[in-house]
Amino acid sequence: MATNFFESFPRISYTLDDYDSEQVVVDIFKRVIISKEYQENSSFYETYEVLHGETPEDISYRFYGTQNLHWLILMVNNVIDPRFEWPLSEENLFKVVSDKYGDEKNVFTINRAVNAKGYQVETFFVLDEESTHKDPIRILFEDNDVDAINTPIAYQTSNTIVQFESNFEIEQNKNEGYRNIKILKPEIVQEVLTNYKKLIRT
Repeated sequence: MATNFFESFPRISYTLDDYDSEQVVVDIFKRVIISKEYQENSSFYETYEVLHGETPEDISYRFYGTQNLHWLILMVNNVIDPRFEWPLSEENLFKVVSDKYGDEKNVFTINRAVNAKGYQVETFFVLDEESTHKDPIRILFEDNDVDAINTPIAYQTSNTIVQFESNFEIEQNKNEGYRNIKILKPEIVQEVLTNYKKLIRT
């Protein structure tokens, strides 16, 4: 069953000196995606929550008995760049967020607030509980005291519990969103691999 990612890729001739010399290289621009039939049929998959620090190689070994199918885990979940589309460890997440926002003070600066329905603050405006996506009703945010986190805040028309989120929490929530993935069931992996090899070689 085990198939290395580049094993089935076609080879092409490549030159850097106007064909005075050539070398055969792997055509890395080839790409195959999972067909719509497989993507939309839940019977082909089971869901899985990626553990902290777990890699695609770890999951490949857990489900398929080999690390060589880590690329299949990524392909099934439409992950192009696992550096940014795979859940990071807390340590790596903090480093990425620090690089993005600067010093530690900026990392934990309050960025936004959302109400119980998940509507986001726009500067110092939040959306009323009666809002819909098509008809957003804004309420003036009368108290910008960030110490009032998770407590009822006075608004012009109602009392609404607002959840404040720092830059780190926003990136953390985004990171957690990558944690729930789909795993192709082992009994149909061979069929997918066979089709993959045919397509990648054409």
